[in-house]
Amino acid sequence: MTVYKSLEEAISISCENIQALDSEHLHINDTFMRVAAENIVSCIDVPNFDRSSMDGYAIARADMEILKTGNPLSLQVTATIKAGSIESKQVRAGETYRIMTGALLPEGCAAVIRQEDVQIEGNFIIACGSRKPGENIRRAGHELRAGDKVAAKGQVLTAEILERVAACGIEKILVHKIPRIYIIETGSELLLPGSPIKAGQIYDSNRSLISGKIASTGAIPLLVDSIIEDDLPAIMNEIEKAAQVSDMVIISGGTGNGVYDLVYKAFEHLKARPLFRGINIIPGKGSSAALFKGKLLYNLSGNPSAAGLLFEALIKPALLKLKGDLFSTQEWFDIQLGSPIKSIKLGRSLCRGEMIIKQGYVYAHPLSKKDNRTINIPLILDLQAGQGAIGDTVRAKLY
Repeated sequence: MTVYKSLEEAISISCENIQALDSEHLHINDTFMRVAAENIVSCIDVPNFDRSSMDGYAIARADMEILKTGNPLSLQVTATIKAGSIESKQVRAGETYRIMTGALLPEGCAAVIRQEDVQIEGNFIIACGSRKPGENIRRAGHELRAGDKVAAKGQVLTAEILERVAACGIEKILVHKIPRIYIIETGSELLLPGSPIKAGQIYDSNRSLISGKIASTGAIPLLVDSIIEDDLPAIMNEIEKAAQVSDMVIISGGTGNGVYDLVYKAFEHLKARPLFRGINIIPGKGSSAALFKGKLLYNLSGNPSAAGLLFEALIKPALLKLKGDLFSTQEWFDIQLGSPIKSIKLGRSLCRGEMIIKQGYVYAHPLSKKDNRTINIPLILDLQAGQGAIGDTVRAKLY
């Protein structure tokens, strides 16, 4: 008798049997959407000098005190400081430097007066009005301090995070290697798109679905050149090949108990260590997983709708762990059904859905297998036995 695992148990067992891939140092330009393999910490203050926040004129503290009296002040412009200049200068009472946005402040500078707030008379400026200490000045480290963490271990390196890393002057980043996921499609009735079709045959669409979902996680899908027929030696041979060149294997089809459902038999003949066979959820009754030569093998239904749901609910958490990604797993949350399920199941089930926001309330709208329109906020819905009426509270997660 088959002992079914819960979805949560199947995920936990899978994740317990894999580790994040090894890491490699890459140039920052090659790390977009890779996963940091260690905390990234700034070694410098950003910026590492006091600078002007706008185009204007640098004034000394003594002259700033004079402006507090309300009297106009005439200051001689001694030079211009451009952004990027590394020459150290000093501003004295009665003098000023014209300074550009982002430029290094001269020593003794108490504030910067905006160029729009002064009158220019030859080589002098006339300033009026009280000024606050530090006005229009950005101090060293106002963005980041040396020792600040700019990215955490396990975090996906987005464009915004990489901008901060670059601002720290970091050129090389330690990232996890990209997982390679081998896809095996089984079924003697299947053809690849582009092949002549005959009665009794169908085009395989699962490989397009699964490879797209793998790519969307940042992993690399590896596709077999042909469909693997329902033949035990052929399936075993393909699994052997897959384990040599990939980090995880997803096998589609052959999950039933029929004469030609041979994938689990292939696991047994290969002496792969079984992790689970059967999940107590629809779809998933025939799904299984095993460990072979250190690689996680999954067997999913050949039905694209079922395979897509199980990839998101079952495989994706393990794939994220393989990537070293500690932050991208979507959490389940409760949501009410805004429309009914057409076919209420007697057991726990998964289905696709859409989040609907209407008049300040959030609902879930179940989707049928035939609903292929563009979904604004896609969901997976986790329904307990008998759930499916309008107003029922179900579990959901974004994908």
